[in-house]
Amino acid sequence: MNTIYKYWESGSGLEELQAEIYNANNPDNPNPVTAKDIIERFEREKIDPKTVRYALDENNKPLAYIQARDYPEVKETHLGYPWALPECPEGVQDKLFDEMLAYIKTRDVGYEILVNVGIEQKDRVAFIKKRTELVEKSKSYRLELDVKLISQMDPSTDKYTIRKATKEDVDILVQLIKEDGRYLGQFSTDDDIAKYFSDRVLPDDKCYLVLKDDKLVMATAPLLTPLPGDSEERLILRFHSYLPDYLDAMKPLVIAVAKECVSSGLATKPLSIFEGRNESQIIKDTIKELGIMKSEPLAISFGLKE
Repeated sequence: MNTIYKYWESGSGLEELQAEIYNANNPDNPNPVTAKDIIERFEREKIDPKTVRYALDENNKPLAYIQARDYPEVKETHLGYPWALPECPEGVQDKLFDEMLAYIKTRDVGYEILVNVGIEQKDRVAFIKKRTELVEKSKSYRLELDVKLISQMDPSTDKYTIRKATKEDVDILVQLIKEDGRYLGQFSTDDDIAKYFSDRVLPDDKCYLVLKDDKLVMATAPLLTPLPGDSEERLILRFHSYLPDYLDAMKPLVIAVAKECVSSGLATKPLSIFEGRNESQIIKDTIKELGIMKSEPLAISFGLKE
């Protein structure tokens, strides 16, 4: 079989093949990716076309693809796993990965190159570990907090005002998401952000705001839901957006949310908090103060040897 390699090109229709490959490898995803989703994201992020590469057979049928994605807000480039279909010939995934890594190493953008792999994905961890230029840099964790215990703590604060959000708060929530920046990759426009809050978050009546002198500086909302790949529901923060100068607001906010979970019947599960490599020390210390019931490693970040 002859294998053809192509870079992404606007209007080429390769997004259809990318969606097919990704969805075949992630069957538990409750919201399968569509070509339209990929097109909109690529346009929004103004991607480097050479950071997405495809492998096709001689009939232009999909075999595999790989993507390196830039995150300007944290100055990182994340190199993804080379997703493949069962009929993909041996060696194609290695070629895609090694040549993409070689390419992004040549770019003069000043971003740290990282490869993030789920800790339970043994085959993918082994795939990355074969690359001698990559070493383990850090791990990310799922931390479980005792909601009922936290709900008994005092959320009062002289520095901030904490209250439940209403439909009149959509505009300031949109502004917070934009100033935070970490969630912008999930939305195409301000209207999409507004629709997320108007249609999905605010109807649950569990979104809490932290204000400093009438400025929204932090917001979150709890949600009891199964996560992709999980067989059970988890209590999570469906979003947690903040401005970096006000991280000390996290503790009273989580206490207020815990009280809401107890009163509304969501406290049947511990609160799962996700702690990544870029989490601030203030947030890490706050989580410790709230009390960690369980710490479970989720993923490994590999980076270039120094």
